[in-house]
Amino acid sequence: RESSTVSSDASAASTGGNNNDAVNPPSGPALTSKSLFNAEEAQVQWSPRADSALVLTQTSIDSTGESYYGSSHLFLLLENDPKRPGNGSALSVPLPPEAAKDAQGTVPIVSCSWVSNPTITGTVPFTVISGRMPALASLHHGITGEPTFLFGRAHRNSVDISPHGRFLVVGGYGNLAGGMDFWDRNKGKMIPRHVILPGIGGGSDVNNECYVTIKEAADLTVTSSSPVVGHEWSPDSRTYLVSTTSPRMNVENGIHLYRYDGAMVEESRLPWDNSKYLPDKLLSAEYVPAPFPNTENNSNNSGKSEFYYYPDRPQSPAPRRYNELKGEDANAALTKLRASHVGNGKGNSNKGIGGAGATPAASAYVPPAARKAGGGAYVPPGARRGAATGGTSLAERMRQEREGSSAAVSAKKVTKKVGPVGAASVVAATDASSINNPDGKSKNAIRREKQRLAKEKAEREAAEAERRKKDEEAARAQANMADPEKRAKKIKKSLKQIEEIKVKERNGEELNDDQRKKLAGEESLREELASLGL
Repeated sequence: RESSTVSSDASAASTGGNNNDAVNPPSGPALTSKSLFNAEEAQVQWSPRADSALVLTQTSIDSTGESYYGSSHLFLLLENDPKRPGNGSALSVPLPPEAAKDAQGTVPIVSCSWVSNPTITGTVPFTVISGRMPALASLHHGITGEPTFLFGRAHRNSVDISPHGRFLVVGGYGNLAGGMDFWDRNKGKMIPRHVILPGIGGGSDVNNECYVTIKEAADLTVTSSSPVVGHEWSPDSRTYLVSTTSPRMNVENGIHLYRYDGAMVEESRLPWDNSKYLPDKLLSAEYVPAPFPNTENNSNNSGKSEFYYYPDRPQSPAPRRYNELKGEDANAALTKLRASHVGNGKGNSNKGIGGAGATPAASAYVPPAARKAGGGAYVPPGARRGAATGGTSLAERMRQEREGSSAAVSAKKVTKKVGPVGAASVVAATDASSINNPDGKSKNAIRREKQRLAKEKAEREAAEAERRKKDEEAARAQANMADPEKRAKKIKKSLKQIEEIKVKERNGEELNDDQRKKLAGEESLREELASLGL
C-alpha cells in the first residue's frame, strides 16, 4: 500500500492534478471483526504477510473476582478463512494442555510474537508463552492457531525470533534471572555448541587441540551475568545482543554479544569497552538496520527475488582442524567443564557451559574463623567449598519442592490425530506415551485386564467380609465367657423383640429387611442361650 500510494502520488503530480482519493483511498468494509469484552488493554501484532493479526487483551483487575491478577486472552484474526473463502474470521487461540493453570484454573498469557520472515514456505507460525511460572513456550499454526511444537517449561517471558525466522531465543528478562535458550526452529532442537579444549588432545603432541559438542539442554541454557534490559537479533541472524541500560538499571551497564548457538563473544574481541559505561552511562544499544537488497541485481541463480540483504545461513559445521572428543573422553571433558563452571558473561553464572572465560566453582560463605588452613574449626556442610555446585542449595531445593514436576515438559512436536468422520480431533504429543495405555496393549487385552482386576477385587472383599464375621463371633464368645449373665439378658431382650415381630407378621404387616434378618437369627440365639446354662 505504501508503494501504491507513492506511485499514485507521482502520477497525480505528473498530471498536475490533486487526486485525494489516490493519496487517501476510502475505507472499505471490515475484513473481519471481533467484539472484545472485559478488556482494558489490547496489543495487536500483524503477521509479516499482513493477512492476519494477533490480539492480546489484558485486564489488571478481574471484575468477576476469580483472579487477583486480572485476566488475559489471545485471539487470531484472519483476513481469509480457509473454511469460508472470501470471508474473514476471528478465533480464540487454543493453548497447550501442558500449560500450568493458576489458582483460579485459568492459563495466563505472558507474551506472543510472529515469526518475522514472510518468505518462509507454508503458513507463517507464531509463538506463545503461557501458564504460570515456569511458563510454557509453544509454536502455533498461523491459520488454525493450534500448537505445533512445545519448547518446554522454564522461567521465561520472551521469545526473540531472528530476522530470517530460523533461530530463536526463549529468554527470561526483567524480574527473571535472564536465562536464555537458543533454538533452531527448522530442526526443533536446541542448537548444539562446540567448545574448543586446548592442550587435551592426547597423544605425544600436548598442544593438540580438540573440541567437545555440548548437546544437553541443561548445559546449553545460558544465564546472563547482569540484568537484561535490551535484547535483539542482528540483521544477519548470526549474533544476539543483550544490554543493561539506564535509567531502567543504574548499575552494571554494558553490552554482551552471543553467537546464534549461545556462545558468548569475548569482551576483548568487542569494538567497545564496557568499563566506560559503568555504572549508569549506557542509555541504549541497538543494531544498525540492514540496507535494502540491491535492486539492480536483486535475484539469485533461481530467478527468485531476494527479500533480505543478508542470506539465510544454517548452523555452521563443526571445526575441521580440531578433533572431536567422543565417548568417555567427551564425558570426562564435559564433567570438567561443569566442575570448573565455564560460564558466560562475567563468569558468575552456574548455567551454560562453553562460553567465554573460566571461573572457579562458586562456594558458600565461610566464616573467618573457619578459613585457617588445616584448622580444626567446624565448617557446616552447606559452607564447604563445592557444596553448592551440585544444585543442592537451600534455595534450589525449595524451588524444586515448590515446582515438583511442573517443569518436566520437554521439547516435543505436537501432531493432530485425525479420527473417524464426525469425531472430535485430538491434539497429542508424538513422543508422549498414552496415560491410559502406557504399554500399547490392544483393546481386548485392556478389557481382560480390567475384568481380572475386578475379579481379584471382589475376592479380596469377600475374604475381608468373612474375616470380619469370624472376628465378631470370636469376640462374642469371649464376651459370653467373661459375663454370661449379661449376655443372657441381652439375648432374652432380642428374643422378646423377635416375638413382637412375629405378632406383626401374623397381623399382615409388611416386614423390612432388618426385621427379617432378626427372625432368621432366632434359632442361633436360642442355641447360644441354652449353651450359657442359665
